[in-house]
Amino acid sequence: MEEFKLSNDVIEQIKDFYYRNLTDEQELLIDKLILNEELKECYKENGLCKDCKQPKTRYDWCRSCNAKHFQQNFKNWTSGNDEVDKLIQKTQLKAKEFKEILEWIEYDRFENVEYLAKGGFGIIYKAIWKDGYIRRWDSENNQWERSKNWVEEYEKFPVALKCLHNSQDITSEFLREIESHTTIISNSVTKCFGITKDPESNNFMMVIEYAKEGSLRQYLNNSFNSIKWENKFDYLKDIASGLNSIHKKGLIHHDFHCGNMLKAGYWTIITDLGLCQPANVKSSQNEYEKKIYGVLPYVAPEVLRGGEYTQASDIYAFGIIAYEVCTGLPPYHDIAHDKILAISICRGNRPKSNYKIPQLILDIIKQCWDADPLKRPKANELHNSLYNLYDELRYLRNNGDSEIKKQVKEAEKINEKFTSTSLPYNGTTLLYTTNPQAIYTSRLLNFKNLPEPKNATDNKDDDNSFGEYSGN
Repeated sequence: MEEFKLSNDVIEQIKDFYYRNLTDEQELLIDKLILNEELKECYKENGLCKDCKQPKTRYDWCRSCNAKHFQQNFKNWTSGNDEVDKLIQKTQLKAKEFKEILEWIEYDRFENVEYLAKGGFGIIYKAIWKDGYIRRWDSENNQWERSKNWVEEYEKFPVALKCLHNSQDITSEFLREIESHTTIISNSVTKCFGITKDPESNNFMMVIEYAKEGSLRQYLNNSFNSIKWENKFDYLKDIASGLNSIHKKGLIHHDFHCGNMLKAGYWTIITDLGLCQPANVKSSQNEYEKKIYGVLPYVAPEVLRGGEYTQASDIYAFGIIAYEVCTGLPPYHDIAHDKILAISICRGNRPKSNYKIPQLILDIIKQCWDADPLKRPKANELHNSLYNLYDELRYLRNNGDSEIKKQVKEAEKINEKFTSTSLPYNGTTLLYTTNPQAIYTSRLLNFKNLPEPKNATDNKDDDNSFGEYSGN
């Protein structure tokens, strides 16, 4: 938008208009004077900046003025890595609102740093950010106004620090994945506030929003036995919404699994946008070409066979996540995640449980994990279907029994009998044993000579799976 600005002559003619209440004559003049559609839309939605007189990109954000304020401060900080500096500066210069910027944050601005969890290529810490994030420019005090309100208001603002292993030589390819966090504005996709550096290891750390309930997997472990079906639909609706926001930008997540879904208040949010490989791996390195990183149970069969990750492979993973949310248990938790499982997945076997799932949601799940990527739904179709089911179940409960309500009641009746005698579902938390070779963190998946993907033939009446897994 920097190359398109209103001329002084145009500004002079419209400076006294009130953009929220334009007359018909003023509307016509605006259409005549402002030919650039983006500028015109910004003006009609947000009016002119009182300082530079250019259209604001948000009611409290002027990209032109804020880019100048950011640029004036470039000389006062550095990450020590030119590529990191360029990325942060790029986001600050082009941001249309505060959610699109990254900051360089000195490590001493954090306190009470504590270990949370370890992933395949990084370690997660919780910390208190003393300052909070940039919210808007305070022209009266000539400084950035900061906020500690995210999901809720905090006196001490918690964030998660993701330390990226081997990131001293972080690549531009990997930084582009970090940048994707700033291009997707959605309540269902995690916010990355900026980048810092661990002073001991010199590894870079992403500063991201903190989800106090932890991962969706942790939340299911702790709360599944008290979660209602309408809540399950709500979680899946949120995830589908976030995935739709990612796909609308032409992006692919690559590492879609329950450990990368977070519970933050009412929201279920997606994190780790494509960050499922080491931070220093370059796409040109022969040793890593055509090798797959991910969590085996969620990786689509065509990808296991060496194909590229696609939006359709994200949809496959969504199907596995949806099954997990519905039944509570991690996929294939009781068997080794090895080549035998990879072969079984390619042959059409999918997770199986005796926990009853309403048929309407089961149909969606089965479509998502179809062996043919072309038969899987799009993210926007998923979101619409799940939103409608949630809306019907949650808000139309007094308008008679719809099909989804009948199916939910049936599932609840069946599951009440099943869970009373099934160990995992007794008590307040899920109780199950995970096979020591069941791995739910991202890793290199290097399987050779896998069979052509197909759907398993199931001659039985619809149950909760495509087929039975056999580890023999």
